[in-house]
Amino acid sequence: MALSGTFEPTSFAEGRFRRAYMGTWTSPRSKSGQRCVVKELKESYTWKASDWSTAKLVQDEAQSLAEGFNAFSRSKYPINFAEVNVVRVVGKNNPLSTPRLGEYVVAEDYIPGEFKKWCSNYGYISAEAQASAISMPAFMHWSWYHTGGQMMIADLQGVKTSNGYLLTDPVILSDEQEYGCTDMGVEGMAMFFMKHQCNSFCESLPAPTFDDFTGVIPARTILIYTLAFQSIQSSTAYRTELKFTRSIKNAVLRTFRNVATRRK
Repeated sequence: MALSGTFEPTSFAEGRFRRAYMGTWTSPRSKSGQRCVVKELKESYTWKASDWSTAKLVQDEAQSLAEGFNAFSRSKYPINFAEVNVVRVVGKNNPLSTPRLGEYVVAEDYIPGEFKKWCSNYGYISAEAQASAISMPAFMHWSWYHTGGQMMIADLQGVKTSNGYLLTDPVILSDEQEYGCTDMGVEGMAMFFMKHQCNSFCESLPAPTFDDFTGVIPARTILIYTLAFQSIQSSTAYRTELKFTRSIKNAVLRTFRNVATRRK
């Protein structure tokens, strides 16, 4: 199915790594006239479609895990992710503005409704996600458990509709940090668990506690990281990082895998 559309010359929103433009689909006929969102990377040009391969992979993996979580949780508000399409800019009024002519961008259907960010990739969990949108942090927890502690779907943001949650721009946190610049690895996972309190969707799953690190990581080191976490946990987008040393990172990884594979 060939996709084409137009987009506004000025962005309407941006995050740390991407800039978003409002657009309109012009084809196929089934989408013509419907709104879409076009996104570009802020820090680099994307002259090859493969430059978006990681983003596509993350989106597909997030959707696959969301389907597994929906079956596990049986929530009346299932989680799904917007489909991402990689398209090329072939014409524009101002050739000097971004995205540049010839660049590849991603486009997805516009999600109507109130856009919210429930969880970040570095420890932020909104008050709503702790009170009513509890499937958001539960999904992060479940994805970590389901993959044996090797990855976690994070940066959960989008719109809640009468049919469930429709999310966009997810992040994968992985033990080897192989999913691009937003993959904060085991540090992002640790930040999440320092804030997360299990709820009815995930209380049956094992979760790491400070007791699991007794004798594994020096108590003073745990205290230092805890204090650092408290100074940044309220931010929806991280500005500082804990930067685990290699020995601490390896210790946390081993502990996480042991916890994720044990029965509660």
